[in-house]
Amino acid sequence: MTTKQWIGIEEAAEKYQVSIRRINTWCKRQEITFSEIGHYLMLDENSLQECIERNIQLNLTKEEFERRKEKLIRENEENLFILQSLEPLTPMMRLIIKELAGMIQDENRRRMFLFVTLEGSLKKYAKESCQDFYYIQREFQILIRDIQSRIGFLKTYKDEMTHLKATLRLYEMNFGRNLFRKNDSIQEESPAIQEKKNAIHVLNTPISGFEFDARPSRVLGENGIRTLRDLLKLTYKYGWNRINKLPHLGPTSVNRVINRLQQLNILDDEKGCYLYKYLDE
Repeated sequence: MTTKQWIGIEEAAEKYQVSIRRINTWCKRQEITFSEIGHYLMLDENSLQECIERNIQLNLTKEEFERRKEKLIRENEENLFILQSLEPLTPMMRLIIKELAGMIQDENRRRMFLFVTLEGSLKKYAKESCQDFYYIQREFQILIRDIQSRIGFLKTYKDEMTHLKATLRLYEMNFGRNLFRKNDSIQEESPAIQEKKNAIHVLNTPISGFEFDARPSRVLGENGIRTLRDLLKLTYKYGWNRINKLPHLGPTSVNRVINRLQQLNILDDEKGCYLYKYLDE
Protein backbone atom coordinates (compact mmCIF):
# COMPACT_ATOMS: atom_id res chain seq x y z
CA MET A 1 0.00 0.00 0.00
CA THR A 2 1.39 3.40 -1.00
CA THR A 3 2.14 5.70 1.94
CA LYS A 4 0.39 9.05 1.66
CA GLN A 5 2.53 12.17 1.44
CA TRP A 6 0.80 15.06 3.21
CA ILE A 7 1.34 18.70 2.29
CA GLY A 8 -0.08 21.90 3.78
CA ILE A 9 -2.54 23.86 1.65
CA GLU A 10 -0.36 27.00 1.50
CA GLU A 11 2.73 25.00 0.54
CA ALA A 12 0.69 23.16 -2.09
CA ALA A 13 -0.65 26.39 -3.56
CA GLU A 14 2.87 27.79 -3.91
CA LYS A 15 4.42 24.54 -5.19
CA TYR A 16 1.79 23.85 -7.86
CA GLN A 17 0.88 27.48 -8.65
CA VAL A 18 -2.80 26.97 -7.82
CA SER A 19 -4.86 29.37 -5.71
CA ILE A 20 -5.87 28.38 -2.17
CA ARG A 21 -9.46 29.20 -3.09
CA ARG A 22 -9.42 26.68 -5.95
CA ILE A 23 -7.88 23.99 -3.76
CA ASN A 24 -10.60 24.59 -1.14
CA THR A 25 -13.22 24.17 -3.88
CA TRP A 26 -11.68 20.84 -4.92
CA CYS A 27 -11.73 19.69 -1.29
CA LYS A 28 -15.41 20.60 -0.93
CA ARG A 29 -16.14 18.57 -4.05
CA GLN A 30 -14.16 15.68 -2.53
CA GLU A 31 -11.78 15.68 -5.50
CA ILE A 32 -8.78 15.69 -3.13
CA THR A 33 -8.10 13.56 -0.07
CA PHE A 34 -7.46 15.89 2.85
CA SER A 35 -7.36 16.02 6.63
CA GLU A 36 -8.27 18.92 8.89
CA ILE A 37 -5.97 19.80 11.78
CA GLY A 38 -7.90 22.45 13.63
CA HIS A 39 -8.94 24.73 10.76
CA TYR A 40 -5.85 23.98 8.68
CA LEU A 41 -6.03 21.63 5.70
CA MET A 42 -3.40 18.98 5.03
CA LEU A 43 -3.63 17.49 1.54
CA ASP A 44 -2.67 14.11 0.15
CA GLU A 45 -0.15 15.21 -2.46
CA ASN A 46 -0.83 12.29 -4.81
CA SER A 47 -4.56 13.03 -4.97
CA LEU A 48 -3.76 16.74 -5.47
CA GLN A 49 -1.52 15.93 -8.43
CA GLU A 50 -4.23 13.69 -9.92
CA CYS A 51 -6.83 16.43 -9.45
CA ILE A 52 -4.60 19.02 -11.15
CA GLU A 53 -4.00 16.61 -14.03
CA ARG A 54 -7.74 15.99 -14.44
CA ASN A 55 -8.46 19.71 -14.58
CA ILE A 56 -5.68 20.25 -17.09
CA GLN A 57 -7.20 17.54 -19.29
CA LEU A 58 -10.52 19.38 -19.34
CA ASN A 59 -8.80 22.18 -21.27
CA LEU A 60 -6.99 19.92 -23.76
CA THR A 61 -7.80 19.90 -27.45
CA LYS A 62 -9.38 16.71 -28.78
CA GLU A 63 -6.17 15.81 -30.60
CA GLU A 64 -4.01 16.30 -27.51
CA PHE A 65 -6.46 14.33 -25.37
CA GLU A 66 -6.39 11.38 -27.81
CA ARG A 67 -2.59 11.50 -27.97
CA ARG A 68 -2.33 11.33 -24.16
CA LYS A 69 -4.92 8.56 -23.98
CA GLU A 70 -3.01 6.43 -26.50
CA LYS A 71 0.22 7.04 -24.57
CA LEU A 72 -1.40 5.89 -21.30
CA ILE A 73 -2.78 2.78 -22.99
CA ARG A 74 0.65 1.90 -24.38
CA GLU A 75 2.33 2.47 -21.01
CA ASN A 76 -0.27 0.33 -19.20
CA GLU A 77 -0.89 -2.28 -21.87
CA GLU A 78 0.34 -5.13 -19.69
CA ASN A 79 -1.79 -4.07 -16.70
CA LEU A 80 -4.90 -3.78 -18.89
CA PHE A 81 -4.27 -7.25 -20.32
CA ILE A 82 -3.92 -8.71 -16.81
CA LEU A 83 -7.14 -7.06 -15.62
CA GLN A 84 -9.07 -8.38 -18.61
CA SER A 85 -7.60 -11.86 -18.10
CA LEU A 86 -8.62 -11.88 -14.43
CA GLU A 87 -12.32 -11.40 -15.24
CA PRO A 88 -13.11 -15.16 -15.26
CA LEU A 89 -11.61 -15.38 -11.75
CA THR A 90 -14.07 -12.85 -10.30
CA PRO A 91 -16.34 -15.47 -8.62
CA MET A 92 -13.29 -17.10 -7.02
CA MET A 93 -12.00 -13.71 -5.86
CA ARG A 94 -15.34 -13.03 -4.17
CA LEU A 95 -15.00 -16.29 -2.23
CA ILE A 96 -11.45 -15.39 -1.20
CA ILE A 97 -12.67 -11.98 0.00
CA LYS A 98 -15.32 -13.68 2.12
CA GLU A 99 -12.69 -15.99 3.57
CA LEU A 100 -10.55 -12.97 4.45
CA ALA A 101 -13.56 -11.42 6.16
CA GLY A 102 -13.57 -14.38 8.53
CA MET A 103 -10.42 -12.92 10.13
CA ILE A 104 -12.25 -9.77 11.19
CA GLN A 105 -13.87 -10.18 14.60
CA ASP A 106 -15.61 -6.80 14.86
CA GLU A 107 -18.99 -6.90 13.08
CA ASN A 108 -18.88 -3.29 11.84
CA ARG A 109 -15.35 -3.61 10.45
CA ARG A 110 -16.22 -6.94 8.82
CA ARG A 111 -19.31 -5.44 7.19
CA MET A 112 -17.29 -2.44 5.95
CA PHE A 113 -14.60 -4.71 4.49
CA LEU A 114 -17.11 -6.91 2.64
CA PHE A 115 -19.17 -4.01 1.33
CA VAL A 116 -16.19 -1.99 0.07
CA THR A 117 -14.31 -4.91 -1.47
CA LEU A 118 -17.37 -6.41 -3.15
CA GLU A 119 -19.18 -3.19 -4.06
CA GLY A 120 -15.97 -1.24 -4.72
CA SER A 121 -17.07 2.07 -3.21
CA LEU A 122 -15.99 3.72 0.04
CA LYS A 123 -18.20 6.72 -0.65
CA LYS A 124 -21.29 4.56 -1.13
CA TYR A 125 -20.61 2.72 2.14
CA ALA A 126 -20.06 6.02 3.99
CA LYS A 127 -23.34 7.37 2.62
CA GLU A 128 -25.41 4.27 3.34
CA SER A 129 -23.97 3.84 6.84
CA CYS A 130 -24.34 7.62 7.58
CA GLN A 131 -20.65 8.00 8.48
CA ASP A 132 -18.00 10.52 7.47
CA PHE A 133 -16.23 9.50 4.25
CA TYR A 134 -12.76 10.41 5.49
CA TYR A 135 -13.30 8.51 8.72
CA ILE A 136 -14.31 5.43 6.72
CA GLN A 137 -11.30 5.91 4.45
CA ARG A 138 -8.91 5.96 7.42
CA GLU A 139 -10.60 2.97 9.07
CA PHE A 140 -10.41 0.96 5.85
CA GLN A 141 -6.69 1.70 5.48
CA ILE A 142 -6.08 0.58 9.06
CA LEU A 143 -8.12 -2.56 8.46
CA ILE A 144 -6.17 -3.49 5.32
CA ARG A 145 -2.87 -3.04 7.16
CA ASP A 146 -4.20 -5.24 9.95
CA ILE A 147 -5.15 -8.00 7.49
CA GLN A 148 -1.77 -7.75 5.75
CA SER A 149 0.02 -8.20 9.06
CA ARG A 150 -1.70 -11.49 9.84
CA ILE A 151 -1.03 -14.96 8.46
CA GLY A 152 -2.77 -18.29 8.40
CA PHE A 153 -6.17 -16.78 7.58
CA LEU A 154 -7.33 -19.91 5.76
CA LYS A 155 -7.48 -21.66 9.12
CA THR A 156 -10.70 -19.70 9.67
CA TYR A 157 -12.35 -21.92 7.06
CA LYS A 158 -12.07 -24.92 9.37
CA ASP A 159 -13.35 -22.88 12.34
CA GLU A 160 -16.33 -21.63 10.32
CA MET A 161 -17.25 -25.13 9.21
CA THR A 162 -17.15 -26.37 12.81
CA HIS A 163 -19.40 -23.51 13.91
CA LEU A 164 -21.78 -24.11 11.01
CA LYS A 165 -22.08 -27.80 11.83
CA ALA A 166 -23.04 -26.91 15.40
CA THR A 167 -25.60 -24.43 14.10
CA LEU A 168 -27.20 -26.98 11.83
CA ARG A 169 -27.34 -29.62 14.55
CA LEU A 170 -29.07 -27.17 16.87
CA TYR A 171 -31.44 -26.14 14.07
CA GLU A 172 -32.35 -29.77 13.50
CA MET A 173 -32.99 -30.31 17.20
CA ASN A 174 -35.23 -27.23 17.47
CA PHE A 175 -37.31 -27.82 14.35
CA GLY A 176 -37.33 -31.61 14.19
CA ARG A 177 -36.03 -31.83 10.65
CA ASN A 178 -33.25 -34.12 9.55
CA LEU A 179 -31.47 -32.03 6.99
CA PHE A 180 -29.15 -34.86 6.06
CA ARG A 181 -31.90 -37.32 5.10
CA LYS A 182 -33.36 -35.30 2.27
CA ASN A 183 -31.17 -37.10 -0.24
CA ASP A 184 -29.15 -40.20 0.67
CA SER A 185 -26.57 -39.33 -1.99
CA ILE A 186 -25.55 -36.27 0.02
CA GLN A 187 -23.38 -38.51 2.20
CA GLU A 188 -21.25 -39.24 -0.87
CA GLU A 189 -20.51 -35.56 -1.45
CA SER A 190 -17.57 -33.65 0.00
CA PRO A 191 -18.00 -32.02 3.44
CA ALA A 192 -17.75 -28.55 1.85
CA ILE A 193 -20.63 -29.30 -0.56
CA GLN A 194 -22.71 -30.77 2.26
CA GLU A 195 -22.14 -27.69 4.41
CA LYS A 196 -23.04 -25.40 1.52
CA LYS A 197 -26.28 -27.24 0.76
CA ASN A 198 -27.31 -27.29 4.40
CA ALA A 199 -26.45 -23.61 4.84
CA ILE A 200 -28.63 -22.73 1.84
CA HIS A 201 -31.43 -24.82 3.33
CA VAL A 202 -31.22 -22.85 6.59
CA LEU A 203 -31.08 -19.51 4.75
CA ASN A 204 -34.25 -20.37 2.82
CA THR A 205 -36.16 -21.25 6.01
CA PRO A 206 -39.27 -19.04 6.45
CA ILE A 207 -39.15 -16.49 9.27
CA SER A 208 -42.13 -18.25 10.85
CA GLY A 209 -39.90 -21.27 11.46
CA PHE A 210 -37.76 -19.44 14.02
CA GLU A 211 -40.59 -18.82 16.50
CA PHE A 212 -40.04 -15.08 16.85
CA ASP A 213 -42.64 -13.05 18.75
CA ALA A 214 -45.83 -12.26 16.81
CA ARG A 215 -45.06 -8.55 16.28
CA PRO A 216 -41.57 -8.86 14.71
CA SER A 217 -42.71 -11.82 12.60
CA ARG A 218 -45.63 -9.78 11.24
CA VAL A 219 -43.59 -6.59 10.66
CA LEU A 220 -40.76 -8.45 8.94
CA GLY A 221 -43.25 -10.15 6.63
CA GLU A 222 -44.95 -6.83 5.81
CA ASN A 223 -41.56 -5.46 4.77
CA GLY A 224 -40.79 -8.32 2.40
CA ILE A 225 -38.54 -10.22 4.84
CA ARG A 226 -39.95 -13.72 4.55
CA THR A 227 -36.89 -15.94 4.99
CA LEU A 228 -33.71 -15.94 7.04
CA ARG A 229 -31.86 -15.07 3.83
CA ASP A 230 -33.94 -11.88 3.42
CA LEU A 231 -33.17 -10.87 7.01
CA LEU A 232 -29.44 -11.57 6.80
CA LYS A 233 -29.10 -9.79 3.45
CA LEU A 234 -30.49 -6.62 5.02
CA THR A 235 -28.37 -6.81 8.16
CA TYR A 236 -25.24 -7.84 6.23
CA LYS A 237 -25.49 -4.69 4.13
CA TYR A 238 -26.69 -2.15 6.69
CA GLY A 239 -26.20 -3.70 10.15
CA TRP A 240 -28.76 -4.73 12.74
CA ASN A 241 -29.62 -1.11 13.56
CA ARG A 242 -31.37 -0.98 10.19
CA ILE A 243 -34.10 -3.28 11.55
CA ASN A 244 -34.94 -0.65 14.18
CA LYS A 245 -36.02 1.66 11.34
CA LEU A 246 -38.81 -0.64 10.20
CA PRO A 247 -42.22 0.84 11.13
CA HIS A 248 -43.87 -0.56 14.28
CA LEU A 249 -40.74 -2.46 15.32
CA GLY A 250 -39.00 -1.12 18.42
CA PRO A 251 -35.61 -1.94 19.98
CA THR A 252 -37.16 -4.44 22.39
CA SER A 253 -38.63 -6.53 19.57
CA VAL A 254 -35.39 -6.35 17.60
CA ASN A 255 -33.39 -7.51 20.63
CA ARG A 256 -35.72 -10.48 21.03
CA VAL A 257 -35.12 -11.45 17.38
CA ILE A 258 -31.36 -11.19 17.91
CA ASN A 259 -31.52 -13.16 21.16
CA ARG A 260 -33.53 -15.92 19.47
CA LEU A 261 -30.99 -16.22 16.65
CA GLN A 262 -28.18 -16.30 19.22
CA GLN A 263 -29.97 -19.09 21.08
CA LEU A 264 -29.94 -21.07 17.84
CA ASN A 265 -26.24 -20.24 17.31
CA ILE A 266 -27.11 -18.55 14.02
CA LEU A 267 -25.64 -15.32 15.42
CA ASP A 268 -22.58 -15.14 17.64
CA ASP A 269 -22.18 -12.85 20.66
CA GLU A 270 -21.00 -10.01 18.39
CA LYS A 271 -24.03 -10.46 16.10
CA GLY A 272 -21.80 -11.91 13.40
CA CYS A 273 -23.06 -14.78 11.27
CA TYR A 274 -21.14 -17.49 9.46
CA LEU A 275 -24.02 -17.85 7.01
CA TYR A 276 -23.24 -14.46 5.47
CA LYS A 277 -20.74 -16.10 3.10
CA TYR A 278 -23.56 -18.14 1.51
CA LEU A 279 -25.96 -15.24 0.82
CA ASP A 280 -25.11 -15.13 -2.89
CA GLU A 281 -25.64 -18.86 -3.35
